[in-house]
Amino acid sequence: MTSVFTASALAHDEPVIITEPPAQAPEPSEPLLTEPAPAGPPIEQPSAEPSRPSEPLGHLRVGGGFGLGFATDFISVGIAPQVSYIFKRIVEPGVSFSYAFSRDRLAVPEVKWNTVGGSLFARLYPIQPLFFLVEGEVINTGAKQGGISAGRQTYGNLLLGGGFLMGVGRGAFMGMSLKVAVFRNPFYPDAFPILSAGGGYAF
Repeated sequence: MTSVFTASALAHDEPVIITEPPAQAPEPSEPLLTEPAPAGPPIEQPSAEPSRPSEPLGHLRVGGGFGLGFATDFISVGIAPQVSYIFKRIVEPGVSFSYAFSRDRLAVPEVKWNTVGGSLFARLYPIQPLFFLVEGEVINTGAKQGGISAGRQTYGNLLLGGGFLMGVGRGAFMGMSLKVAVFRNPFYPDAFPILSAGGGYAF
């Protein structure tokens, strides 16, 4: 007896061959456990206020001034180079040399003076850049009245006043002062104000 098999029947009997495993969902990875780093020395935090350099003892100042004095029928102009040294930004002693030309029209005939001198001074700074000024002065002056020379005389005086001094660049400074003579003599017949302006350089 002959059996007849159809192609479909044979196809169902063929084995199914699986060449690749079915895809699986990836397993969640576990976090790697790491050992903590060994503790080292604590990191120093910067201080809140940086340390400031120590204050210098002082500054040498070399400069000069141009002076103008005036009163009723009197005028005086002069120049005064000076050297000073400031301590702790408070006290500034110094020495100054001067030349001045003065004319008094109140006298008849008018009197003219040519004066050279020197002084020791001290500036006191209660508040920067303002200062009080104390100055001791010695001058040698020669007067001429009506074309006749009266010879030369030496006078001393004390001058008091104040002003300001401020920096205008690297080491450079400028200032102005107003002072009056305390004592009366033929050169200072009145308490006329002496206005000075000048500048210089600080080392």
